[in-house]
Amino acid sequence: MKQFYFRRGVASLMALLALSLLSLRALADEGTVPPAPPAAASGSSSSDPAPAPAPVPGVLISRSDMADLPAGSEAEITVFFRNLGDVTLKGPVAAFSPADGVSIAGGASSFLLDDIPAGGTGSVTLKLRAADTAAGAQSLPVELRFTYGEDAPSSGTATDRLTIPVKAKPAAAQPLVLISRSDISSPISPGEVFDLVLTFKNTGDVTVKNAAATVAPSEGLSLLNAASTFPVSDIAPGKTASITVKLQGASQISSSAQSLSVDLRYTYGSAATAASASDRLNIPAKAASSASSVEKPVPNIVVQKFDYGGKPVAAGGRFPLSFTFENTGTTKVENIVVTVDGGECFTVDGGSNTAHYDGLAAGKTLIQELPLQAVPTCKSGAQAITVSFKYEYVDAGKRSAVTSDIRLSVPVSQPDRFQLNQPVAASFTAGEEGEVTLAYVNKGRADIGNLEAQLVGEGFESPAKVQYLGNVAAGTSGSIGFALTPEAAGKLDLTIKVTYEDADLQTQTKEFPLSLTVEEGAPEPDFAPDDADLAPARPAWLPIIPATAALAAAAGTVFFLVKRLRRKAAGEDPVADAWSWAEAPGEDEPEQPKEE
Repeated sequence: MKQFYFRRGVASLMALLALSLLSLRALADEGTVPPAPPAAASGSSSSDPAPAPAPVPGVLISRSDMADLPAGSEAEITVFFRNLGDVTLKGPVAAFSPADGVSIAGGASSFLLDDIPAGGTGSVTLKLRAADTAAGAQSLPVELRFTYGEDAPSSGTATDRLTIPVKAKPAAAQPLVLISRSDISSPISPGEVFDLVLTFKNTGDVTVKNAAATVAPSEGLSLLNAASTFPVSDIAPGKTASITVKLQGASQISSSAQSLSVDLRYTYGSAATAASASDRLNIPAKAASSASSVEKPVPNIVVQKFDYGGKPVAAGGRFPLSFTFENTGTTKVENIVVTVDGGECFTVDGGSNTAHYDGLAAGKTLIQELPLQAVPTCKSGAQAITVSFKYEYVDAGKRSAVTSDIRLSVPVSQPDRFQLNQPVAASFTAGEEGEVTLAYVNKGRADIGNLEAQLVGEGFESPAKVQYLGNVAAGTSGSIGFALTPEAAGKLDLTIKVTYEDADLQTQTKEFPLSLTVEEGAPEPDFAPDDADLAPARPAWLPIIPATAALAAAAGTVFFLVKRLRRKAAGEDPVADAWSWAEAPGEDEPEQPKEE
């Protein structure tokens, strides 16, 4: 019985021990930290941030210096591409997009360049052509495409617009065309058929184009051609062209003074400006056989010569007009009325434009003088004055009236009233940018062409030494400004040179010398660390306090000791013994007996 209970007790203890071990093992398992998983490779982890792309390198685009490109001509320029980045530009391709004013000769507009290293410069040379109608500053867009980077190449672009100055063609003046005919050996008989050669001479400076001549014979002649208008070939400056017309005299010619009116219409210049020239050619003729044998030819009055002063008349100016006219017939003319018509450009300066003469014998001359004034708004160039004659003559008891017009040509010039004020300059400092301005105003009545200003001199830098301002309309004002940076202090001499074309297309040049006083620039601040900056600041009076306190303490100590010694000598110091330097009796030394 005892063994039974003993075995049950042992089994219970073993069970408790097993449960305890299981609990301890569970606790141990809970406290164990599982090992961390191995780190994935940096290249295969999707959570790692992607490397930042390299910045696109900057490219500075510029061109070589060039003068103004005349319209209709060609010139070569070099375009530079400077790599401002830290990597090489690979496979750079320059693409140009020319506008209407300029074009690239050769057909290609894209060019492949060599690789451009960091800090290096690539270039391409172009041949530009300015359009015939171009004027002023023209724009040439340019784009550079390239790749950069080593491990992961990227694409980049750089764009800019280059300015191409173009000088416009001067406006062409209307060419004067002279009309003449071939010689006639004898007067034309009634019913006679003959050929007449008409010649047109271009006395101007531009080609006469698209010309057509219209002819109209007088009543005593007939035109035998199928049409009255004839095409005329282009006439170069100083050259001639001609046409041939077929005429026939009438069966009965009432007057020996026959004529052929010719009107030539044409265009000139790049703008195809329309113009015309006309004249009336005299053709001598014989009277019809049925006419009275005593009938005389019609007398004609022509202007032999005229004078307006010998030089171009200024617009708004006054001048005397004098002309001599002659009766070229064989019969006296009577009741002559002379009228001078100045058209849109001339007016009579006091008095009347009409004069009357009683008569003029055959072969005789008369002189008429008339004060005229050119209208201020008259354009430059040759302007017409028409002299009209109305007169009568008597032949075989019959009075007849005749009218004739003669055109005179007087050159007119618009005065140059383009005013330029003295330059105005601000104060200048070496190394700093300043400005010089020049005001202008066109007080004339005609436009000023191709205004250009230039800064001439040395010792300074300017972003634009030459400025092209183009045409300046009448009554317009403005200013020309130059930004410049002096290189050194002192006196700086420079000149502003202004050129333009006046109303007569004559180039005018005006220069304005300018002397500037350049001041010294302020010194650059020094940001280097100083010893005083490395240590904390200390008031200047701080060292004085310890020194002063030490002196005061020393003086007090001396004063106290002297006073104590005096009182001790006098026996007045009860505490003197306490400050005696004699040794006090110690514990090891026996006390001395007092004397009785």
